[in-house]
Formats: sequence, C-alpha cells, structure tokens
Amino acid sequence: MSQWSNNNPTRNNQEKWQSYWNLLVSLVSRDIRARYRRTVLGPLWAIIPAILYTVILSFLSGLVGASSEGAPRLAFVMAATIPWTFFQSSVVRIPHGLLANGTIMRKMALPRQIFPLVVILTTTFDFLMSGIVLIVVLQIMQIPITWAWLWLPLLALMAGALAWSVGIGLSAFTIYRRDVLHGIQYIMQVWLFLTPVMYSSQELVDQWPLIHALNPAVGIIDGFRKVLVFGQAPDIGSLLFSALVICLVLAITLPFFHFMSRYFADVL
Repeated sequence: MSQWSNNNPTRNNQEKWQSYWNLLVSLVSRDIRARYRRTVLGPLWAIIPAILYTVILSFLSGLVGASSEGAPRLAFVMAATIPWTFFQSSVVRIPHGLLANGTIMRKMALPRQIFPLVVILTTTFDFLMSGIVLIVVLQIMQIPITWAWLWLPLLALMAGALAWSVGIGLSAFTIYRRDVLHGIQYIMQVWLFLTPVMYSSQELVDQWPLIHALNPAVGIIDGFRKVLVFGQAPDIGSLLFSALVICLVLAITLPFFHFMSRYFADVL
C-alpha cells in the first residue's frame, strides 16, 4: 500500500501543486515584509504612491479644466488613480520580480509563471491598503456605498489579469534585452495619459475615439470610477472588450513567455 501511494500520480500531482502553493505564499510574504523592513513609515508606503499620484493628477486635471462630471474632483481622480497605480506597478515590477528570483530559478524546476503572480499578489496588498484610504475619502465626501460595489472584485480581477498578461510579455523580452526594462516605465506613462484617469471617459471619446475604442484599460479604469463615485454599473460592452483583449494578449504572451522561460536560468 505504501509503495502504491508513492507511485500514485494523483497524489504526486497534489503534492507538487501544494509545494508550488507553499512557495507562492512564502515569496509573497517575504516580498511584502522586505519592502517595508527598516523603513520609518513602514506599511504606509503601500498607500503613499497612490496618494501622491492622486494629488498630482488632481492638480493637473484642474489646471487643464478637465471635466469631473459633477463629482468632487479629488474623488473623481482618486477612484481611477488607485486601480491604475495597481495596474502600472504590477506591469513595471514583474520583470524586476523575475530578475530578483534568478537564484531560485537556477536551483528549482518550477513554473516560471509563479514569479509574475507573486508580483501581482504583492501589489494587491498595496491596492487593498490604498482602497481603504479611498473608502474613507468617499465617506468624507458623502459618496454612499451602493449595490454597484459588487462589481469591484471583477474589476480588480480584470485589472490584475491585464497587468499579468502584459507583464509576462514584457518580462520575456527584458530577461534578454535589459534596455527594455528602462523603457517600461515610459510606456506606462504614455498609457496613463491615453486612459481616462485624470479626465473623463467622454472627453477621450470626443478627442480620440479610436484610442478609447482600442485601449483595454479604459473599460476597467472607467468601471472603477462609475462604481465608486457614481454608484453605477460599469459599461458592459467596454468590459467585454477588455476581457477579449486580455484573452488575446494571453494567447500571445503566455506561450511566448513559456518558450522563453526555458532559458531564463541560463541568462539570469
């Protein structure tokens, strides 16, 4: 019986996936602790970037006279800035996460997709902390919690999926061409200004309708704003398009990442 158990493929697969899960939890816990160890403000750094981003974009939004659709400008911008910061941080950090775990990849045979997932889960911690601040701000501005908030888990999942699909594609290049690493931040900055974060989605439709139609982040980011600030359901058509783009990007980047990852250990 003991010999049969040891040769049981089902049990071996369960043990293998359990070890992957334990590694995932360990790496996420390690990264979160490492980021705030020996810092004066500690976990407050999880919310400071989103708050600074909100202040800067709110100022720029008011400076250019962008419409806030009748909502308080701070809440209008913040409801989009926090999910955007989660998305942007995830994409930018995924290549760094792979580079930082080169030693593990050289020593262990495991799915390389774990390391981008570690980054997504780590930035999710920052996202949740920033979300608490956002809820407080919305309550101070007397913006009520509505049934539309039930859409938030789906929107967060889509933001994470889009970040993961884009991040693994970029990281597959980055491992071999490190100059791509320096360009990712600039790519995301351009993407920010092509997404309705500091201005309304309608203004993007009026000025650049093609960009509005093709940008997969529009439906997700605008969905957060509709749900949080206006208590409305997100635009279903935009979300379906975003979901379609995520699937298409994954269909390209996931096989590419899988192919390239076979040689990661040789170059890291």
